[in-house]
Amino acid sequence: MLPPSIEVRYISANSIRKMFNESQYPTLIANGKLIPKFVRNSHLKEPQRIGEPHCTHAQLIRYFDKNSQWAVEVFQYLCPDKTIGASGKPDPKRVRIGNTVYTVDIQIRK
Repeated sequence: MLPPSIEVRYISANSIRKMFNESQYPTLIANGKLIPKFVRNSHLKEPQRIGEPHCTHAQLIRYFDKNSQWAVEVFQYLCPDKTIGASGKPDPKRVRIGNTVYTVDIQIRK
């Protein structure tokens, strides 16, 4: 049996944030129900340029469910006090719902 095909839809950053915030993903992440894998976790060289404190890390995190299937990918600035910088929330870049992957289209404004 072939795996189901995946459809990719490109949407605006605001649309994907709304979709993410209205989904179960923020709660699952907060409760440790999704497994994080760091795609990127790097120390910012000049965090003051973006208004973040020294020792802030830029992180791209892909979260997986208990079946090892990726669910969502977010970007965030992790501050030294372990809070999330900028908006204070993870910024979703890709969200998987069923067999559809929603991803940010940088050419779509808002």
